[in-house]
Amino acid sequence: MRKVIAVCGIDGSGKTTQIKLLERYLKQRGFKVKYIWFRWYILFSYPLLALSRILGYTKWKIISRSNVRYAERRFYMNRALARLWPWFFTIDIFIYSTFKIKGKIPSYTILCDRFIPDILIDLMCETKDYTLPRRVVGRLLLSLISRETKLIVIDVAENTAYSRKHDIPSIDYLKERRRLYLYLAKILSIPIVNGEKKMIEVHRSILRLLISIV
Repeated sequence: MRKVIAVCGIDGSGKTTQIKLLERYLKQRGFKVKYIWFRWYILFSYPLLALSRILGYTKWKIISRSNVRYAERRFYMNRALARLWPWFFTIDIFIYSTFKIKGKIPSYTILCDRFIPDILIDLMCETKDYTLPRRVVGRLLLSLISRETKLIVIDVAENTAYSRKHDIPSIDYLKERRRLYLYLAKILSIPIVNGEKKMIEVHRSILRLLISIV
């Protein structure tokens, strides 16, 4: 039985909806399930985050469609920050993963809304270093994906995702990330589910991928 199931993809792809459907499905069949939203944890990397704000590399912006305020982190504007940020953030993710996932694996099937691929793609976009998966820090981060983990990427067109959620910064924001998700799916052999289909059809596609555990 795979003890960790992670659904990844761009904002608006339907990850949370599908994780919730899967959670209900497994609970109805007697599984002890733990839902985890896995994306952001700051501890040792906080000083770098603060420095980025002081130096003006982090900009707060307002999304006009929803008035949602978000931080655009541009570590790529400073070579030293761009090199250090992935290392410090990876340390924090190791800590977060240990407490949120590894400690619960003996008792639960863990359902992750986002996981390591999402973290890696955020880092690639923030540093503009698209070689991260091949670098030591990227491989260290990917090592957190254990053999007990089943990864799934839900893919939708950028326009579809943008129309679904009003707190997405822009189409270009989605285009960059979608390209990286498809790239990681290819190099890591992650199955891709077509998120353009009806919700129940996407759910069935995911169940077919997980048939060995359900």
